[in-house]
Amino acid sequence: MKLAAFAAPTLVVLSTFATAGTLSLDKSGGGLPGVTSFTMNGDPSRPYMLLFNVVEQQVVVNPNVTLAIAPTYAHLSAALPGFTGMTNGAGAASLSIPVPADPILQDLTVSFQAILGPVVDTASNLVRVTFATPGTFEPTLDTPDLPVAGGVLATQPDGSVLLLGGSGPVAQKYDPRVEEFELAGATFGVGVLAQSLSLADGRVFFSGGLGLDGQPTDAAAIYDPATQTTTTLTMNAKRAGHAAALMPNGKVLITGGFASFDVTDVLAFLSGVQPTSEIFDPIAQTFTNGPNMLEPRALHSATTLSNGGVLVAGGLTLLPIVNIPTVSATAYEYNPTLNTFGIPKFFSGARMLHSAVALSDGKALLVGGLSVDFSAVLTSGDLTQIVITTLSDVQRYTPGFFGGFSSGGTLSVPRAGAGVVALPGGKALIAGGFDLILDPVTPTVNLTPSSAADLYAAPATIAATGSMAAARILPLLSKLNDGTVLVVGGGPADAEVYQP
Repeated sequence: MKLAAFAAPTLVVLSTFATAGTLSLDKSGGGLPGVTSFTMNGDPSRPYMLLFNVVEQQVVVNPNVTLAIAPTYAHLSAALPGFTGMTNGAGAASLSIPVPADPILQDLTVSFQAILGPVVDTASNLVRVTFATPGTFEPTLDTPDLPVAGGVLATQPDGSVLLLGGSGPVAQKYDPRVEEFELAGATFGVGVLAQSLSLADGRVFFSGGLGLDGQPTDAAAIYDPATQTTTTLTMNAKRAGHAAALMPNGKVLITGGFASFDVTDVLAFLSGVQPTSEIFDPIAQTFTNGPNMLEPRALHSATTLSNGGVLVAGGLTLLPIVNIPTVSATAYEYNPTLNTFGIPKFFSGARMLHSAVALSDGKALLVGGLSVDFSAVLTSGDLTQIVITTLSDVQRYTPGFFGGFSSGGTLSVPRAGAGVVALPGGKALIAGGFDLILDPVTPTVNLTPSSAADLYAAPATIAATGSMAAARILPLLSKLNDGTVLVVGGGPADAEVYQP
């Protein structure tokens, strides 16, 4: 369908205009080769045109419409299949563009904007697509205004992502439509070994961590992005290195953590690991004591499962009765209906500071982590005699009373503190982290931050994918609405996007 009113010369000289309508534009894809798709939502039964350009320039069409890109190639849009058409009765339209693996398109950023006609009275938001080879990382066009260390990435209804807690008391927002960051008001700054997660209603919950005095805190907070307000709260116990998971009923299960933190006294340090749990109700904003775990835990994981339970796994622990420190090779599936942790599930390779994620196929993964040998420490009382190695395996968990663990494959490099995010089809992206070897007997001390990334596929296939531009320890990963993955924090000041 070719619309004469959309010809390029007409766009820049239109003086007749109607009341402006509404139109939003979104994108997905961007792989080379691959399919890049666009969706439009606006006024029903209106002719549209999708404009594109590699140069952005403001062009005043009429008092109602100022374009962000010059309509230089409007004549091409009129000729290309799908670039013109009609919105349906609900005001929606979509088109998909097959993109070849042409080297000239690699890393090229193309700007897109849609308009409504036949007399142009409405223009959409701007959208940018940076074409990239699947399985690679590309830097975002913009960088965060402030460094990001920890916190949480919270996806908003409009597809933007809030960066909260990891830049002190300042929120930041990333707009994937244009790959830009901006400051987004005041929020709650988290400390080291804190927990942050998005609640079911869009608010964000922060808990614990090390306070300014270097000790675990009972401080908690809720941040409301809609009003940019923070409500401070107090947990029932001081916690650092604990775990927190959002349950299907909207409440938060909080488990374990350090009650005290003194690395100069090994016995005090290890005895500070606690078995308690508590449940936070975001509506009533109250904390209720939950059941005790059979083992105290810190630096463990808590993962919400497809059946509504929470898998609490691994971590630093104390053997019951004898109180000998060790690293756990057990997991428990918390049942929110029964308010119990159930029977122990055993996995191969005790670990702490591992990563965990629930997959789209209903399974869950434990990724890497640290293995610790305390035998020399217990003999000498000298914490410097601790032996630490980094694991390179992945454990796959099947939920249920009779569920359990199986091998999920082997990572391309050993890693703890990696970022991990679930992808469609039961897959997961694993990126960054560090490899720590500490052996005073050898002696060997080696800490290696990682820029490597792996792609997991069910049931036990792990393959190296493209590396990040820089090494990142404890990076934050978030799957974007366009199908790509945002990677931020963990050391470098910039951000990257992974093209699956």
